[in-house]
Amino acid sequence: MLAHLILFLMMVFTFPRINAKIGTQAFDLKTFGYSQEEATLMIQNLDQSTIDFYVFPQLLLLDILYPILLALFLSTLIIRLSNLILVNPNRIYSNLFMLPFIAMLIDYLENVMILVMITNPTEVSSGVIKAASIFTQMKGALTTISWVVILILFVIWLNKRWRDKNVLPTKPKLH
Repeated sequence: MLAHLILFLMMVFTFPRINAKIGTQAFDLKTFGYSQEEATLMIQNLDQSTIDFYVFPQLLLLDILYPILLALFLSTLIIRLSNLILVNPNRIYSNLFMLPFIAMLIDYLENVMILVMITNPTEVSSGVIKAASIFTQMKGALTTISWVVILILFVIWLNKRWRDKNVLPTKPKLH
């Protein structure tokens, strides 16, 4: 619940203000990344008060809390569903609960790159922009894969539950 509360705060409080100044979605929200030209234009549209607001509370408060809380939530769901369907802990796919934490680490790397871009707007290198864009794409992909894993595990669990309920008891054989 806390992860979703923080996401709600970002979507209602911080991102609308940042998006309005940038003229498009904030870097964090561009699931498919951004080009050098697009990033440069976005940075040029920022004024100092919006940069300060983007740095805090967005990057250095909300976007520090949200990735870890989301990773804990998604991993917990994956672990719980895996246990319910009796996933063999010795199989490679039993480690799928790590995906959200990998996404979290990439989200933090993305935040560092965004911080570098917006706090040094005149000295942003193309490498930093490319890295930030790649991290944004990777974060989105891994988070999506985590949700797909949860959906698949949930469907397997529902199917297992339905089968277990609908199995007819066998009659004992009489000798």
